[in-house]
Parts: sequence; structure tokens; C-alpha cells
Amino acid sequence: MILQMKSHLLLGGGRALYVGRFHELRRHRFAANAVLVGLDDAFALADSEGRVEHHEATFVRGWQWHSLDFHGGRVAMLFLEPGANLHHPVDAGPLRGAIEAALAARHPEPWTELFQHALHLGPSPLAVDARIARVAELLATPVDVPADAATLAQRVGASTSLVEHRFREQVGVPMGAFRAWHRMQVATTLALQGRSLTEVAHAAGFYDSAHFSRFFHGMFGLPPSKVFTQGLTGTVFDTRGASANR
Repeated sequence: MILQMKSHLLLGGGRALYVGRFHELRRHRFAANAVLVGLDDAFALADSEGRVEHHEATFVRGWQWHSLDFHGGRVAMLFLEPGANLHHPVDAGPLRGAIEAALAARHPEPWTELFQHALHLGPSPLAVDARIARVAELLATPVDVPADAATLAQRVGASTSLVEHRFREQVGVPMGAFRAWHRMQVATTLALQGRSLTEVAHAAGFYDSAHFSRFFHGMFGLPPSKVFTQGLTGTVFDTRGASANR
């Protein structure tokens, strides 16, 4: 059965699957689009206006404020790279089976099946103009590359206001959220290798562990210590399909 361990993470190709047991996640906003699947029962989703809906599975757009209550049940969170969107309704049944297969196999093929067949999600290059594509490329590079809007706008030959507006319009999240998503992937990979939260924070470009914790809590509604220091196991796939397990 899913999740005999406390929590598990699959990470690769700009996407992530996190499975864990949750109660309430207070108001937060993901840096990437996400598909949420209740593995035991339906869960409650409250939007930014406080309206509550109950779902077995649903799609949450990146950078939208919301809160969640899973009532202590198991849940799968499938994070998609910013810019990726779904073109079909989310169906909890096939997703639960695909998640079970991906967690059990620990190799790339079921991971591909999960996205291509259960989610009907193929490669999704960003539909952006060349300058915004270049900004996205720079934001996804190692953490020591300057990433402020003014510098990036100058590098692509555009005004700061144009780049900021068009980036959010075409990618779906602000530049800072896009950058944060890639920094979180670096941090998560290092955490799965057994690095301390302090080491993770510095390597991913945060000032210190407190800065990293605030960022993490704002994105996911819980502190990183609840994820990375309580029995997390995981698998990281590179873009060629190779894997490294913890």
C-alpha cells in the first residue's frame, strides 16, 4: 500500500511528487501549479476569499492563496513546473493507481506513465516570447547567477516593467516564484542526500536556515523540519532518466 513510510518524494524533470500524511495546512501559495490527490478520503480546499470546497483530487494554480485540511489523511501533491497546465479534468481514481505504481517501482518509467497517461500531461514548453524564455532560463540556472528583475531585463534588452509583467502573464507566476521553485528543487535534492537544513539553505541560495524555513512555510504551509527530518525517503531522477535513491 502507499506510504508505509512517513513520507516519500519523487523529484525530476522540473516536477515533484510528495506523499505524506497531513492535517491542516494554513494559508499559503505554491510557487508552481499542483495537483492534489486525497489517498484516503476527500479534503477541504479554501480559496483566498474563504470559500470552501471538498475534493478527492483537484488542480491548484500556482501563486494563488489557499488553505487545506486533509483531516490527518494521506495525500499526494504533484507539483508541475511553472507554465505547465492540465487540459483534462483531474480524476482521483487513475491518479491513485499511477501514484501507487510510481512509489512502488522507484524507477523512471512509472513516473512517465503518471504524467503522460494519468494526467494526460506531455512535454509542455513555455509559450513565451524569446526574451521571456531567456529570462526563465537564467532564473533556472545555479543560485549564484544574479536574478533581480532589473539585471535580467538589461540582459535581454527590455525594460524591467515589461519583463515583470510579461513574465507573469506568459509563465503564470511572478519571476520570484519561478526562481523559488528552482531553488526549492536544489534544496530538496540536497535534503534527500542527507544534508542538514543549514547546508541546504546556503547551497540553495538562502541567507540562512531561518530564511529558507520562512520561504518554505510560505509555499507549502508547513516548516521544512516537518518534511525533511521526519522519516522522509525519496528518489531523484535526472533529465535522462537515471536515478539516485536515498
